[in-house]
Amino acid sequence: MTLRSTCGIVLKISEHGESDKLVTIYSRDLGRVTGIAKGAKRSRKRFVNKLEEFSSLQIFYRPPRGLTGLLFISEAELLCAHLPIRKDFRRYICAMYINELTLRFTRDNDPDPRLYALLQWTFASLNFDNAPQKIAALYHLQLLDLAGYRPELDRCFNCQQPVGPDRTFIFLPGNGSLLCSVCHHGHNGPSCNHISVQTLKFLAKAQVASLDLINRLQLSRTTASEALESLYHYTIHLLQQDIHSWQAVRFLSTIPTRKKIEGLVARHGAHNIASLEI
Repeated sequence: MTLRSTCGIVLKISEHGESDKLVTIYSRDLGRVTGIAKGAKRSRKRFVNKLEEFSSLQIFYRPPRGLTGLLFISEAELLCAHLPIRKDFRRYICAMYINELTLRFTRDNDPDPRLYALLQWTFASLNFDNAPQKIAALYHLQLLDLAGYRPELDRCFNCQQPVGPDRTFIFLPGNGSLLCSVCHHGHNGPSCNHISVQTLKFLAKAQVASLDLINRLQLSRTTASEALESLYHYTIHLLQQDIHSWQAVRFLSTIPTRKKIEGLVARHGAHNIASLEI
């Protein structure tokens, strides 16, 4: 059978038997597919340093014998390894979260060119942007939109009051909408998340921005963490299962920034920093 080829981003790698690997990618023309790379663990040419999560590949494959099943991957060419993601644990954690979200919200053999373009933008942005949590939040928001679960973040769903500084808002993960401070009496509880007007305005702008302009949106790490927290709670309500990489993403918000550490060193001295709660 003649070999075919496609380009895609690696979402997951797992071992299979003594020498093979299972490779799950998302490609523009195939969508999410999984293939078996025979002898990949012993390969010194066809697959060496290529079958890695986050890598952009061109794979050469034979289709499965039936309508479903594994592709038979004969060879792979590395298009982009996204090395900066592997060298920075913050970028790496956010990339793992992005991959897990993609796996949860996609089905086999169901291509969406818009999602492929979004993944390309996301990993390219993670390579150079120093705010990986912002990139993760933007991807999460855009993915929900493409999956048909766009949250309503510009107004109170009850009274239709637009988001503004005159009221506070809570986000309801059960339906992906907001309640303002006037309407949310009796709705407070563990399923409700208070969300700042600043975060809501950022998310509302991000929902309508094109990919070539979306990187211009700026937000603090605190705002990015708040956005991710709200989107996470909405997502686990949709999926009815947890996202395993979330705890690592949440941990990022507790790590002090380099600027904060430098300020503490200047005030207290490097030998005293370990005893401070930061």
